[in-house]
Amino acid sequence: MNECQTKPLLPNYSGCLVENPICNHAVRFGFSYICEHPNHKEFVVTETPDYEPNAHYHTLRESRRQEYISKIKGYIENL
Repeated sequence: MNECQTKPLLPNYSGCLVENPICNHAVRFGFSYICEHPNHKEFVVTETPDYEPNAHYHTLRESRRQEYISKIKGYIENL
């Protein structure tokens, strides 16, 4: 868990900021992952001038969305 990074979403959930989470507490939610770890608030990343967690979360989500669309297009082309 020492590589876990989250951003607050709701009191009981945080958004996972790990690119490809493999822990048992990362739950797929659309093109994002929600952290259900009991101590998820301990992994919250602080915003700095060089790092904005919300932007990173949205970038990850968009990247996963684009990857999904690309795979679907490839699948359709191979039908």
